[in-house]
Amino acid sequence: MRRGGNPVLAVLLLALVLVLSIPTPFVHTAGAGPTFVSGALSGNTTWTVPGSPYIVTGDVIVPVGVTLTVDPGVTVRFDTAPPASHSIVVLGTILAVGRFDSHIVFTSNDPFPDRNDWVSIQFQRSVGSVVEWAEFSWGSTTLDIRQSSPRIANNSILESGLRAIQVLGPGAEPVIENNNIATQVFNERTGIITQDASPVIRNNNLTDNYFGIYVYLGGQPRISNNTIRNGWVGLLVLSSAPIVEGNVIEGNGIPNYGGTGVLLSDSAVTLRDNIVRNNAVGVEIPYNSRGTLPLSSGNLVNGIPMEALYRYRARDITIDAADLDSGRLRGFSGNATEQGLLTLYDCVNVTVSGARLRNNHGLVFAANSTATVVNSTLTNSSSQFLLTSVSQVVSLNTLFRIDAVNITDERSSVTIKNFLHVRATTDSGAPIPDVNVRVTQDGAEIARRTTDALGSSLWIPATHGVLSRVQATQGPPLLTPSQVEVFIGRPGYEFRGTPRVVDMSRTHTETFLQTDTTRPSVEDTIPARDSVGVRLGARVTIVFSEPMNRTATEAAIGVVGHTIGAFEWSADGRSVSFAILDAAYGETCFVTVRDTATDLTGNRLSTTHLFAFDVEHAPRRVDLTPVWAASLVILAVGLLAVLWRSRSRAKALRQEQRDPGEERKE
Repeated sequence: MRRGGNPVLAVLLLALVLVLSIPTPFVHTAGAGPTFVSGALSGNTTWTVPGSPYIVTGDVIVPVGVTLTVDPGVTVRFDTAPPASHSIVVLGTILAVGRFDSHIVFTSNDPFPDRNDWVSIQFQRSVGSVVEWAEFSWGSTTLDIRQSSPRIANNSILESGLRAIQVLGPGAEPVIENNNIATQVFNERTGIITQDASPVIRNNNLTDNYFGIYVYLGGQPRISNNTIRNGWVGLLVLSSAPIVEGNVIEGNGIPNYGGTGVLLSDSAVTLRDNIVRNNAVGVEIPYNSRGTLPLSSGNLVNGIPMEALYRYRARDITIDAADLDSGRLRGFSGNATEQGLLTLYDCVNVTVSGARLRNNHGLVFAANSTATVVNSTLTNSSSQFLLTSVSQVVSLNTLFRIDAVNITDERSSVTIKNFLHVRATTDSGAPIPDVNVRVTQDGAEIARRTTDALGSSLWIPATHGVLSRVQATQGPPLLTPSQVEVFIGRPGYEFRGTPRVVDMSRTHTETFLQTDTTRPSVEDTIPARDSVGVRLGARVTIVFSEPMNRTATEAAIGVVGHTIGAFEWSADGRSVSFAILDAAYGETCFVTVRDTATDLTGNRLSTTHLFAFDVEHAPRRVDLTPVWAASLVILAVGLLAVLWRSRSRAKALRQEQRDPGEERKE
């Protein structure tokens, strides 16, 4: 036996020792479930269906360089026994990839689960992680992605206590697509929230979340082709610049109560080809987010192009016949915008003509802009004009409510103007052309015109007053009224009521009548002058050359020695009749119409008018008694003569009847 060993064998043994001493990833495949897990994984680990369900009794840590693989069909339950609120913290990689027909489940282990039963699957600088075809429920911040870029796809994430997915940068660019996310409308639960990150968020369905997608403080997410509905705020962007395109954002908030489809603040967002409809408020793009407007195109808000609702840096343009009602006539609900149906940012000399605006919280909203709204109608809104940031708006012949004007700063104002029409005519309405018209406002001349062939000078704009907030007073803005005076004249003519202070609270016509200097006269009387035999009780009528002042004229009429009354006037006011209440037969009545009688303009009768007439005499009385007596005597004699003659004739007839008989006897 040799005392020395085999040198080759020794080298082989040493090599084997060295190989065995090199660390290799540990692969653990669980046995029959349930399997209780917690703590840091010592190597690559696979959770399999036979070991399911996996009960997380403490935080599970996936270290850098270690991969946790979760097979399709596995269920992972988070224990809720105190101390609970466990997470899976991924510093390395997690591959939780189910299948369409075999999902992975992450949920609570409590038989009566509730939100926040467990915390999250947290990615911390994780590389290469994928979570797909999984069902999540009852977590807090269910998927917490920090400076990582996993793929999150085709998952169902429900009932999260705070938010379904959180993405925190910098350097976080995950792909989040084709997920179904629902948390809770109230208590401010959020579907997806990003901070200083640039994820791709596409083709997701977000329902019943207080905030559907919340982007804040930097980053440039690409948010496309998602459906965000039935939450409180569909998309909220704060101090960020995402690209938002092709999304449907609908049914968020409660009309007339609160909630918004798209809400921006201090952001320049690229909005392209989005459909925003039936939200309590469709879009809210405040002045500090006006940089969004030149970046955006193709968006419809309740069927209205967003470019028709917001104008940015427009100069010297006219917006004609805008007919906007937040889409109500087309069946949409809610307000189209929080600002106005016509919102002007940094605009100069914009004219809104013939607009019909209604059914929105705000109608005309101006920030750092000047505009004139002419011949328009603003109705059914609590803020028919809303001005801020040194805006000057003129309302010209526009219907609106003064108590529906809101002004936020001392240097903004609404000047209320209307059109004044001036007409010059005679008393009978005949037009008078070539009349000089001069209009002043607060002592300064604002118009000098001449009436046309119709006696009119039309469309003179004049100010009713200025609405403004003086010295930051509380409550509604104050109206500072203007005084508008009209002067008219023409050589050889005089007009009544000039100069005249006019009320310019509405568009209207001021008519000036030529002064009547013609004195009236009496044209006719009934009875005529010197009439005789006038029937007692006949009414006396006086006809004048023009309509008369009834009171002055009745007081000017008298009949010497008699009382008169029961005056009656003709419809045209030119004739009056009266009764002499105590006239007698055979009298001569002297009627006086004094020159104190006046026409309608106050011109006195040209001269006192006198006329007289004779009343008929009383009829003569005849004594008929002798005539009646003689008539009776004659009648009696006649009757006696008739009676005697009748008796004589009867006697002769009887005699003739006896004589023939006597002859026969002989």
